[in-house]
Formats: sequence, structure tokens, C-alpha cells
Amino acid sequence: MPKTPRGYPRGRRFSWPRFVTGAAVLLLLSGIVTPAQAEENPSDPLPEASSASVSPPQPTPAAQAMARLKGHRHSKVCGNAPPGYASCHAEIDDEVAGPLAAGQLLPAGYGPADLQSAYKLPSLTAGIGRTVAVVDPYDAPTAEADLAVYRTRYGQLPCSSVSACFRKVDQNGGTSLPSPDAAWAQEASLDVQMVSAACPNCNILLVEAASPSLTDLGTAVNTAVNLGASAVSMSFGAQEVAGITRYDALYFNHPGIPFVASSGDDGYTNGTAPPTVNYPASSPNVVAAGGTTLTLDTSKVRGWTERAWGATGSGAAGPGSGCSIYEPKPAWQHDVGCPNRTVADLASVADPSTGVAVYDSYDNGGMSGWMVFGGTSAAAPVIAAAYALAGPVPAGISPAQLAYSSPWALNDLANGVNGTCTMPYLCIAGYGYDGPTGLGTAQGLTAFTRSSPPSFTDIPASYPFYIEVTWMAYNGITTGYPDGTFRPVQAVTREAMAAFLYRLRGSPTFVPPVISPFRDIGVLSPFYKEITWLASTRITTGYPDGTFRPSDPVNRDAMAAFLYRVAGKPAYTPPGASPFTDLTPASPFYLEITWLASTGITTGYADGTFRPLNPVSRDAMAAFMYRYNAKIGR
Repeated sequence: MPKTPRGYPRGRRFSWPRFVTGAAVLLLLSGIVTPAQAEENPSDPLPEASSASVSPPQPTPAAQAMARLKGHRHSKVCGNAPPGYASCHAEIDDEVAGPLAAGQLLPAGYGPADLQSAYKLPSLTAGIGRTVAVVDPYDAPTAEADLAVYRTRYGQLPCSSVSACFRKVDQNGGTSLPSPDAAWAQEASLDVQMVSAACPNCNILLVEAASPSLTDLGTAVNTAVNLGASAVSMSFGAQEVAGITRYDALYFNHPGIPFVASSGDDGYTNGTAPPTVNYPASSPNVVAAGGTTLTLDTSKVRGWTERAWGATGSGAAGPGSGCSIYEPKPAWQHDVGCPNRTVADLASVADPSTGVAVYDSYDNGGMSGWMVFGGTSAAAPVIAAAYALAGPVPAGISPAQLAYSSPWALNDLANGVNGTCTMPYLCIAGYGYDGPTGLGTAQGLTAFTRSSPPSFTDIPASYPFYIEVTWMAYNGITTGYPDGTFRPVQAVTREAMAAFLYRLRGSPTFVPPVISPFRDIGVLSPFYKEITWLASTRITTGYPDGTFRPSDPVNRDAMAAFLYRVAGKPAYTPPGASPFTDLTPASPFYLEITWLASTGITTGYADGTFRPLNPVSRDAMAAFMYRYNAKIGR
């Protein structure tokens, strides 16, 4: 993908802010242009609602109390395992356990409504008749009873063995359950309850392996498929060793069944020597689950902000990522830094500091009752449940391939790190694919199905900004022209920019003024509502002569100013030395342009220039807005 958009001839410059009022606003009709001139008719409906527009349940009060978890100590639930054996990937908050305090309605940690809201999952209506299998070693004696407590607390209907909603079997499908293990019982409760949180209508099948050996766990996976699992969650992983690929054919060769495995909790390459990733997350037949930090943010259209979980430094926790030593790269994965399979593919919340609530009554070292967990063990069952919610995987396609075919339908995350690496994208979250979060997190179910993206006749899938333009259309920020084109190299007009920014902010409720603040547009002008909203927020104030000039192109310096103001004018100190050869600290909009560069939303041109007076093309604007969303959030 080109690093920077192509330039265009010099156009009219953006003006300094100014509001205009008075008799000139009575020229209501003078500024009218026909719909054919505009990017799209403002009265046209947006594209048919997709899963991206599902109205999820509102976040629970628990989400607003997550600040009390900050600074808590966390620890791994399971210890390291020898070669050929798996360890669980759960992290526990060491300071939260026991019964709820008097008067406390909900436990600490995110609950079902929070996860459904954050990932726009249609959990209340989808998933009926689907089964998510959870595979763990050893017996979790209280798993069913603990699930009942969890579902009652969050107002979910019962799910028990009596109704056949919940079922627990040994690795061969029988009732000869293995001996219990307190640590793995916590893992099982986490897994089962996260499936319940994300897909309360799903049946839950807990398959308990006799041991954490890959052979026993693989046998349990085969049993889960044979018993009708729609998706399989595997919150465990083992170190890659020579010959590891033999397990792919033995246990994960079930076309059409999504297998989701946690990527680990030790950051980039899991801190091992030699560096390696976890198996089965590294199997090409498995969806590798990375991890994020998820934070409630009601100032955003999404209602949440999200970043890669982790930090730099030795021993820092974070989702596992990196290159497989032994597994080949699947045809649908196209990153160039790993010749073999790259981990991860998708992500979900995993940071124990923004962890999930779990109830487990089987005591483990004094920890029982309501607890808070994180780790990529929390991410795997949520992602597996999303696959179950989406319905059967179409024949002839890999479950992971579905997401790689529709990255525009995910939350791309461009903040956070999970370690130190020489190939930056493998440990630093960025635009597009990266190791810690893969392609991103769920935004509804479109990326978990074979979907037909919003399309334009002049934007083929091979177009350099195809993902960004399609993302804009999928999210209703653009509908293109009435003839089905997007016209990517055409300059963005100021009225179209107003429409884009208004929709980027979620089309907020706004009553336009009956008297126009600009003398060249009237109440009947296309995009009057969007333009006057832009003025009401002080994102624009027009030109000193009282005009808005809706048909003028938007130049690159103005684009930087618009996005900086949409972001809320974040505190930023511009550098003393310009990062661009054609700008100085005295240049108009120097602060805004260098802020944009500091975020990576723009990198300028290959020759070191920014070219502030070049008009912005529509495809470049799509790229800027896509990156803005990934970095700042809508």
C-alpha cells in the first residue's frame, strides 16, 4: 500500500476561523447545488444496515467501575509446561476474590452486556441451536454450578445439563471424568462463562482431557467435533517443537469448524529462547487469538477505546505474537515479515487490568468466588462464540480466511505494544495487520461470515486504498455517487468533507439553524445540516468574507486542521525542527500537521515534503479517516 497519497495541483487555501451572521444569510438559495454536483444526495438513505449497525446492549455499571482495578497485582493461573504439554493462558487479579460486597449488584470486571456492547455482538437474538465446545484438561467439578451463578447474576436464562444446554464429558465423550485440578478449574470457568457472555443462546460443551498433553487435548478436540461443536475454544498453548505439524492433520483437520486458540500471555515470541510462538495458535488450521486492553469511553461513537495489551521490557505480559518456526504460511495470510505462519489473527479483551468477571467456587490457593481474569484465555472463547453467532462457515473456506477477506469490517487498532522486536509490526499495533491484535477485534459479525462488501465500480479489490474506502462505506461515512462510483482521485470538496466528518462522529443529533452562518449556503443547500454542525462545533468557521465555499477542494493543511479539531484539539507540543522540508514552525497549521504526523495518520511524501496546499483526493481522505479511527477512535 502506498505510504502517502499522490499529490495534486495547488488549490485555494483554507482560511483562518471566523463566524458570519447578519442579513447576508438571507441568500438561502444562492448557494444551492444540484445533487448531481454533490458527492451524494443528503436525503438518500445510507446502505442497508449491516451487522456493524447492530444496537448492542448498554454497558453495565461494572464497566464504569473498572478504575478500581488499576494498580492491582496479577499472576498466571498455570505454570510453564514441558515440551509436548500445554499451559493455560489465564491471568488472575490477585486482589479480587470472594463474595460480592453488601449492596454490590455486579462484580468487578466486565460482564456480558459490556462484551456485547464493545464488539457489537447480536447475542440476544443469534446463536440458537449452535454449540461452542470448550476444551480443557482435568475436571472442573463446579463448572455447571458456577455457570448457573454467573448467568443468574447477569440475568441470563438457565443453561444446565437438565435442559441439555450444558454438557460435560471426558476426552472420549463419556462420563469417566479426569481428576480435578484447581488451576485448570479456574481456566474452565473463565472459558465457559465467556462463551455464555458472548453467546447466551449457544449450547456449551465442556470436554475434559485426561491431561494437558497435546495428544490428550487433541483427542478432546476431535471428540468436541464429533459431538457437534459449531466452534471450539482452546485457551491453552504449548511451545513449538520439531514435528509439531503432525498434530495439524490428527486433530485440527475438520473443514468448516472454527478452532480458536489463545496466543499466550508472555508477549512477543513469548520470551522464550529460541523465540517461538504457541501451538496450536500457530497452526494454519486454527484462529490465533491475540489480546487487547478495553476501556469504556462514552465520548466515542463506539463507546469504547481499545489497544494492544502489553508493554516493552523483559517479562512484560501481553498477547503472544511472532513467527512460527515450523508451520507454513497459509495462503490467506499476506504479511511479509514472516516466511512462515504469523500469530495472531484476531483479538479480544485480555488485559487483566480491564478484565472480565468470573465466578468459580472451587478454591485455588484461597481464591474463589467472584474474581477478575484476563489473559488471551479470555479472548479465545469470546472469538469462538462470535463464530458460533455468525452461523456455519461456508464450504471451501477457512474460518480464519473469512476475517482476512473482510478486514474493513473489524476494529483495526493502532496503539499498544507487546514487546521489543526488529520487525515492528510483529510487536507494535499499527494500521492493518499486526502481531499483537492480528486484523483487529469484532465489529459485529460481518468478518465472521462470507460477506459482500459495499462496492463501487471504480474501486476493485486490487485498488491500493480498497480496504479504507470499503471501511468508509461499511460504516456509512460515504455512499459514493448515484452512478455507483466513488471517484477516488477526485478532490474532496469542503461540503463532502463536512458530510464525512459528521458521519465519522456518528451523525450526532443536531438541529440546524434556521439562519445560515454562511452567505453562500442556504437551508436548502445540500449538506446544510452537516456544514452547520461543523460550524457549531468550531471544527470550521469559514472564510473571513463570510463564505464557506462548499465546492472548493480541501487542501492537505486544512485536512490536518479538521482532523485535529475533530479529535478535540489534544494537548500537543509541536517539534522545534519540522519533520517536513516544505514546512517551518511558522507555517500555517504547523501544530495540526505535525500532530497528524506524530500519530502516523500521515507520513508525508517520499521526498520529505508534506505539500500542504495540495488538494486531498477522495481515496487519500479515506486512508486518513481509516487511520484516524484506528489511532484515535471515532
